Amino acid sequence: MTLSDSIKHNCEKLLKEPEIRFAGILDPMGSLLVGGFRSDVEPLKDDAERKKLFMEVVLRQKTREEFDYNLGPVEYAAARRKNVVILIFPIEKNVLFISAEKNIEIDPTAAKIMEIMGL
Repeated sequence: MTLSDSIKHNCEKLLKEPEIRFAGILDPMGSLLVGGFRSDVEPLKDDAERKKLFMEVVLRQKTREEFDYNLGPVEYAAARRKNVVILIFPIEKNVLFISAEKNIEIDPTAAKIMEIMGL
C-alpha cells in the first residue's frame, strides 16, 4: 500500500517534536510503512517485541471500529504507561502509532499531532 507524500512528510515532521519518541504508520497487518525513532532515542523494545506490539495495536483499532456506528469514530486512543505514553490515531486504512515521553499532557499532545498530520 502506498502512502501519500504528505502523510510521509508529516510523520517525519512529528519526529522533530521533542516529546515524540517514535512516530510510524502501521498497515492493517501491523507492518511499519514509514517512520521510526527520533535520532536520540534508545528503543525500549527489540524489533520482535515491537512487531508484536504493532500487531496488537492494529487489532485493537479494528475492534474499536465495530462501535463506530453508535459511538462515532475514534479520534485517538491513549495509554499512559510507566515509561512512555502511547497514542494511536486511525489514518486512512492505517494507524498512526506514537510513543511519547512519559510526562506529556495527553490531550494537548494529541491535538498537536492531529494538527501536524492534518487529521
